Amino acid sequence: MTVPATLIAAVLALVSFPHPAQGAGLRVLTSFLPIDVFTRNVVGDAPGVVVEMMLPASLGCPHDYSLSPGDMKKIAEADLFLANGLGMEEFTGAPVRRANPEIRIVETASLVPPLRAAGGHGEINPHTWVSPRNAIVQVRAIEKALSAASPENEAVFRRNADAYAGRLASLAREFVEAAGGFRNRNIVTFHNVFDYLARDLGLAVVGYVEGTPGQEPSAGEMRDLIRTIREKRAAAVFAEPQYPGRLAAMIAAEAGVPVLALDPFSTGSTAPTAYEEAMRRNLRTLAEALGTR
Repeated sequence: MTVPATLIAAVLALVSFPHPAQGAGLRVLTSFLPIDVFTRNVVGDAPGVVVEMMLPASLGCPHDYSLSPGDMKKIAEADLFLANGLGMEEFTGAPVRRANPEIRIVETASLVPPLRAAGGHGEINPHTWVSPRNAIVQVRAIEKALSAASPENEAVFRRNADAYAGRLASLAREFVEAAGGFRNRNIVTFHNVFDYLARDLGLAVVGYVEGTPGQEPSAGEMRDLIRTIREKRAAAVFAEPQYPGRLAAMIAAEAGVPVLALDPFSTGSTAPTAYEEAMRRNLRTLAEALGTR
């Protein structure tokens, strides 16, 4: 039997991975964009702490993502791996443990009250971070994990987390205050990414353009969704900038409602304020679509 060259390369890479050196400080690996931005806000200028994001900021949600040899090398060199959890990073089990048996994995969304998934991602909806309220819970989990791994920096982590959580709390209040004046609370989103935010604001997601990311709806499903939009008088169809807008625009036009974009912040800038800026753009979009009293 011939062993594929790619498998040989991956095995050779794994056995040669160095483990974190003693006294080398704290090496933190984050799974993808929102966790990375949350983590960097908590770490700030804490000495001896290095933060690296595993997935490129342009990739998006890591549903069904397969680890590459380069990813395994990053895992092998890290002390702490910060993930979203709730099934978002399906690769955090055996593959990560094989690359680095000593790494500590923390799923930052484990304390968020979960919502059932509407389709495509298992039983629990993993898109917790799109809610600023949930983001605060995740930031506190990150603070706790960092403090346990680097107790000498605990005061720095606490100060930074307090400041960032305060900004996120202000952001959450802005959403709730604006939602109090929304005239229409029925919306259609591209995926089930905004369900947690909808829960915060008392919005009803009456349908999704794609029940499963990457799987276009059938003609019958599109007709059903258009009928639902009309019957429920949904205010708008919301596309996502990470996906082509053709389907959302087609459905919205047929149903006679506007199509607008909401950004789940799964791709974009890694700047410290990037999450807040993206979410405030979303708030303006929601206010435009749902109206105010």
